[in-house]
Amino acid sequence: MKQRLVATAVAIAAVTATTGTASAMAASAAATASRARPAATTVLPSFTVVSEASSLRVFNTSTGAAVGTLKAPAGQQFEGVASGGTTKTFLAYANPASIGAACHAYYYSFQVSAAGTPSALTLLRSISGSAATAIAANPAGGTYTYSAVHCNTAPPNGLIGITGKAGTHTWAYDEGDDYTFSLAATSDAGTLALSLYAGSGWADLLLNTHSSAPTVDGASRVVPPIPYAQSLEISPGGATLYACISNGPTGELAAYNAATGKLIKVLHRWTLAAARIYFCQVSADATGRLLLATYSSNVSPRRSLIGINTQTGTTVKLPVRGDYTYDGVSASW
Repeated sequence: MKQRLVATAVAIAAVTATTGTASAMAASAAATASRARPAATTVLPSFTVVSEASSLRVFNTSTGAAVGTLKAPAGQQFEGVASGGTTKTFLAYANPASIGAACHAYYYSFQVSAAGTPSALTLLRSISGSAATAIAANPAGGTYTYSAVHCNTAPPNGLIGITGKAGTHTWAYDEGDDYTFSLAATSDAGTLALSLYAGSGWADLLLNTHSSAPTVDGASRVVPPIPYAQSLEISPGGATLYACISNGPTGELAAYNAATGKLIKVLHRWTLAAARIYFCQVSADATGRLLLATYSSNVSPRRSLIGINTQTGTTVKLPVRGDYTYDGVSASW
């Protein structure tokens, strides 16, 4: 199994405000927002949730203040956290905290109150003999998809599964060391976006959840013009892919046509960390009009959380300062 599975993974998720008129950018980022304010229809998340392995921490997105904590169950550590697809609902996945412990994948849901207080965890699924690598919900809610890798080397190596209103189905991974840390779904959960080693190299895939093919590769098509993305997001209607990619000494967050793979626009660029430990995660709100992304850089601060309006291209840096420095773990906000 890949070594990064046993390290501390980090991810971020966020909840969108549901009352009042559409907000521009975070209050603490007012100076920046006044120079580059998104369209009035964009609403920033009220809270951002950061996975810190032993716990999930809830932050006020506008101020960056920590307002709540949810501890991992005994003997487990969180590997990632994602939006649950509906307001104030989140998903998380965990593995045993001890490297020597028997493999067991756990998938959870929880809610965040209007004050930012997280509820207790609800167990969605557990898979013995496997490790959890990703989880995601469709923006419309009611369906979640998950990834697990088996801890033995005998094929099949693991699976991607989907359950909920979109039905229940699984697809086996094709390769011996083949699994994803990045999952994203369209509103109807008919298409999943993921990145992994497929065929002869690393690739970005679109998986048709209506496919009866038994394997991930069989149910998917590769989008070849897009460089391999460490993290992928797909627009609610499935027309656009948002990809975190490495381009020489820089990192890029770019929008691509999901049908053709053609580059639409580079939304943000940054200088990669000096050691070239590349890290970037991206996700979209339910409307597809707002992206949240975090990335590593060699400038201060080395880790940044930004909001991007996909219609105007405007960007603002947000004040949440979680320790999201891990390479290769999928997250959604």
